[in-house]
Amino acid sequence: MAFLIIPIATIPFLLYMFALMDQHRHYRVLLRYALLSAGTWASIFTVTLIVNLHYLEKYSFPLFPTGLEIKIMLMVCGLLLGIIFLIVVLMGLFSKSLIKTIIQSSPLFIVMSLLCLSIMMIFVFVLPVSEKATYASAMKRADRSFDEMEEETDQPIGMTLAFSNQICYGRSSSCRGTDYSNLVFMKNFEDRDLLVQVQMAFYDSSGNVMETIETGTMRIGANQAIPFIPESEVKSGKSPWNRFTLDTDSRTADIQYRYRYKGADE
Repeated sequence: MAFLIIPIATIPFLLYMFALMDQHRHYRVLLRYALLSAGTWASIFTVTLIVNLHYLEKYSFPLFPTGLEIKIMLMVCGLLLGIIFLIVVLMGLFSKSLIKTIIQSSPLFIVMSLLCLSIMMIFVFVLPVSEKATYASAMKRADRSFDEMEEETDQPIGMTLAFSNQICYGRSSSCRGTDYSNLVFMKNFEDRDLLVQVQMAFYDSSGNVMETIETGTMRIGANQAIPFIPESEVKSGKSPWNRFTLDTDSRTADIQYRYRYKGADE
């Protein structure tokens, strides 16, 4: 999905950049392109905002990425603009007409500002739509698996592998060498809160153990299903829809686990 929606989100930037390519365009023509770009941007923003609000209401996903992730993107955009400004200043100093060079470079600053605005919009509103959709699909698969598991077992705890795939934002060729992100969900089938310790192994299609994971004591509410996420991943500053159980070199074909538990009030 990201391969489709990210190019769509760059349309406003491309429209106005096309208008600025001809320096002899009348300002009214540029204004028309600016209004068209703004209208397109507003439409994309509105649609993605509605979808993000849907995920907020249905899955309790936060509306925005974490503050740390937004800060990193602002730093990237600031660095990009700073490099462009430094280049323009150096060109002005070498040509001994600093002010004139800066004024003549104003279309470049406009283009770069629009590029940064587009990058921020894609990162804050557009890209999370694709990531949340992937995570929500994994949650639905886990729910179906737990429904089947509840009918077949009398165990207090159940775990299921809901996602094992490479996270890529382009064609499949760009995924070469990328690790597989794995997402496991855990459910408490009892009507009381439990304290649980889990050991888990991840197997490839040949039956070989790729990774193992062991947790400390985790609390899980009565009849609650939660993503099985290590504490280090929770504290990493990533958005909830970017948190996974662990990464493996190959796709996980199966998981095996064992656990110890007791009532939270014992």
